[in-house]
Amino acid sequence: MIYNVHHLHCGTMCPTCAPLFGQKGLKAKIICHCLLIETDQGLVLVDTGYGIQDYLNPKQRLGNAVTRMGAIQFDFNLTAIAQIQQLGFQPTDVRHIFVSHLDFDHAGGISDFPHAIVHILSTEYNAAHSFHWKNKLRYRQEQFKQHRHWNFIEPMATNAWFNFSNVQGLSLFKDEILLIPLLGHTAGHCGIAIKQQNNWLLFCGDAYYTHLELDPKHRLPALEITERLFAYDNLQRIQTLKSIQSLASTHPEIEIICAHDPVELYRYIQS
Repeated sequence: MIYNVHHLHCGTMCPTCAPLFGQKGLKAKIICHCLLIETDQGLVLVDTGYGIQDYLNPKQRLGNAVTRMGAIQFDFNLTAIAQIQQLGFQPTDVRHIFVSHLDFDHAGGISDFPHAIVHILSTEYNAAHSFHWKNKLRYRQEQFKQHRHWNFIEPMATNAWFNFSNVQGLSLFKDEILLIPLLGHTAGHCGIAIKQQNNWLLFCGDAYYTHLELDPKHRLPALEITERLFAYDNLQRIQTLKSIQSLASTHPEIEIICAHDPVELYRYIQS
């Protein structure tokens, strides 16, 4: 059973050239939006942002190029573990972690919760250990290679959720938390759907970057270049975005959020 959902700000990046990230001005503000879910099975973290060790050892964990080009803002208060403690919980209360994918700005906090089970699509975990050149740039195995508790998930072709297929629920959570393949950005990228009291919340990770993309009439050419560059399979990414846009237009009652849009985060943390 799900009792409450908290929205966490787990990292900030301010790279130059805001239009490349769907924003105006010179420098973008890219946040790491994560979720903390209170359930009868303990706390569940959705994505982890940057972890303590990323800030303590940025060269080893992230590399100089990523740190400089991403203009990562080093603030220990913006780690999931710090914010969980600020909410009055203990790090050991986090029993489960769902990750949309293992990019360095989503997986850094895994090492702060060594006893939690990480639930992930098996294709994503395998991609993080492959030799594809894009994977070499995006994944930092140092962030999660020591983690011992994994649940590798193979989507079931028979399961559907609204207009999405190959959806996988977990009986542990009575199918109130679902993994939904949103492929393209990475080989095993997924969204996480959470059943709330009156509606669903769909966390889309990096399937899109700004709320403006939910309207297909809103074109952002510079952002499209960035998304195409980052995509493992751009055709899959485009199809995934179209499916999300269709869901947004036909089911406005569903809350749809991504991982990096500060506008979406501030709807929750400033309310």
